Amino acid sequence: MFNKHFQVIDGVRIHYVDEGSGPPFLLVHGQPTWSYLYRKMIPMLVAAGYRCVAPDLMGFGLSDKPTNESAYTLRRHVELVTRLVETLQLKAVTIVGQDWGGPISLRYAIDHQDNVESLVILNTMVRRRPIPLLFTLVFQNGGLSSFLIRRLDLFRKIAFRSGWPFRRPVEASVLKQYRMPHPDAASRAGIAAFPKMIPGNSRHPNAGYISEIDTVLQTWDVPVLVMFSDGDIAFKIAEGQHIADMVPNGRFQVIQNAGHYLQEDAGEEIAQHMVTFLRDETKAS
Repeated sequence: MFNKHFQVIDGVRIHYVDEGSGPPFLLVHGQPTWSYLYRKMIPMLVAAGYRCVAPDLMGFGLSDKPTNESAYTLRRHVELVTRLVETLQLKAVTIVGQDWGGPISLRYAIDHQDNVESLVILNTMVRRRPIPLLFTLVFQNGGLSSFLIRRLDLFRKIAFRSGWPFRRPVEASVLKQYRMPHPDAASRAGIAAFPKMIPGNSRHPNAGYISEIDTVLQTWDVPVLVMFSDGDIAFKIAEGQHIADMVPNGRFQVIQNAGHYLQEDAGEEIAQHMVTFLRDETKAS
């Protein structure tokens, strides 16, 4: 559908979509998806005069997939995204992140505020939050979790099915594309690593790293559009409203009849909200 582009960054081959010209969007996916998640949004944003860069995180999509889980850390993901932005010389970027793409892209944003035009935050976390016990037991439980996610493919079996993660019909061919990048246990190390990166307490290595996002956003007067869906059991509407309320320049939009992967359920609608938001901000300035 889109041209394939690759950059080798710190020895890791990163695939990314790069379409259009004009002010750039950096569109960052989460767990366990890839840039394919943004395929409904990119044509509309390009038609509106924007450039869209959507990388596949290390371990996902068409990017390299180290087989050792220790290769995957939150800081490493941020470093690779940062280097890609620098390599492509993206300036005055609008950051878009969902799920793990939220903390990854937002860490880039708060560390490079002079290169960020605005933020779009979709179904994600900006602070440490309670973790359900069942999730901890199944997906954060050391070797057992690795076995369940890598050998039994449990996480993707839950994620890529009609029902909870999606609220609108998804064709079998689309689900096939979501499943395509991780055909075996060796390719799923990145999927197994992500749940263990969620800070369940203040002693977790990522606790402060993520909490700094929340702290900076409270005082950073950058335009922020927050869109949360009404059908996500992981990230509730109240959390999205909280983010929009706490930032100095925030706007909140509920996406109706959409699940966790709201880009799949309502990609065109989200893209239109983004275009309207940026045009309103341009007029206001």
